[in-house]
Amino acid sequence: MLDTNITSNDDTPLFDVGTQQSYAIQFWIFLFLIIPSMISALFALYHLLRERALRQALHNHIIIILLIINLFYQMTDMCFFIHYFRSYQSFIPTPTFRLFWGYIDWSIYGVQSFLYAWVTIERHILIFHDHLLSTRKKRFFIHYLPPVIITIYPLLYYAIVHFVPTCENTFDNLTTPGFYPCEFSDAVFGTYEIVADAIIPCFTIVISSVALLFRAVWQRYHMHRQIQWRQYRKMTLQVIIISTIYLILPFPYMMITFLHLCGMPAEIGAEFLSRTMFFTYYTLFLFPIVSVGALSELREKVKSIIRFRRQRRIVGTLNSTRAHMTNNRVFLR
Repeated sequence: MLDTNITSNDDTPLFDVGTQQSYAIQFWIFLFLIIPSMISALFALYHLLRERALRQALHNHIIIILLIINLFYQMTDMCFFIHYFRSYQSFIPTPTFRLFWGYIDWSIYGVQSFLYAWVTIERHILIFHDHLLSTRKKRFFIHYLPPVIITIYPLLYYAIVHFVPTCENTFDNLTTPGFYPCEFSDAVFGTYEIVADAIIPCFTIVISSVALLFRAVWQRYHMHRQIQWRQYRKMTLQVIIISTIYLILPFPYMMITFLHLCGMPAEIGAEFLSRTMFFTYYTLFLFPIVSVGALSELREKVKSIIRFRRQRRIVGTLNSTRAHMTNNRVFLR
């Protein structure tokens, strides 16, 4: 790290005023979100792993994995971003660090996107086709094997892209955080990356979640499946609530990007894309927080903690009042 600001060859700053203001804002947003996000992830993992019923529930398995991955992502990649936003004008990472940062950034984000997309698909199976999980063999091929394959693909794919590229990576760009592999500069490869690893997972999450909501409502009011609705309502609401952050934050960005690939002029929506380029990271910050609110068991534990703190505060106030009244009586005597 250097003590002087980074400048270009003609002694002009590399960072314009707009970039400096944007990085300052992102620093405070990331810092504001990471603290409650990590607390929520630790809280959720503690109770989901501690209680046997929650730990063994099939619909919680991938949520637990996602929370673990999310916590690791925040302790590494998100902390790197926060440090960059704080000291970008004097921060010169080594090529090795930038490769490591880029690999963590791209691969772990891809794992989380693909895994949660699978959650929204698997929830249809758990609710409407639970007979497909009736035996150990079926559970292995439908419940356990897909997440393993989904996890291996991004880790292996981005390892090749970052560490065994067919082109030469450059490390001259110091004005943006993270690392952009040279492979993505190729038109075909770059299009594949955007479509297969960004747009498809996001669209899958939104479409599958909306379809789940419609199927649940249809089953509830048209098929008169009262018992099944009571049993699976929690699983439906859990996915719908978590998917809302994907619908609000990354989905508009991905939709405009998709329209650009379909031929829409690049200038349309360009400013929106530049202003929302970090929204995907906000999604990962909010995931643990929303997960705590979406799981009814965890939500009840939060409420019990709040009630306990209120009762302690009330008891403490009553005790201090009684002590004060006792002292006044002694004084009057």
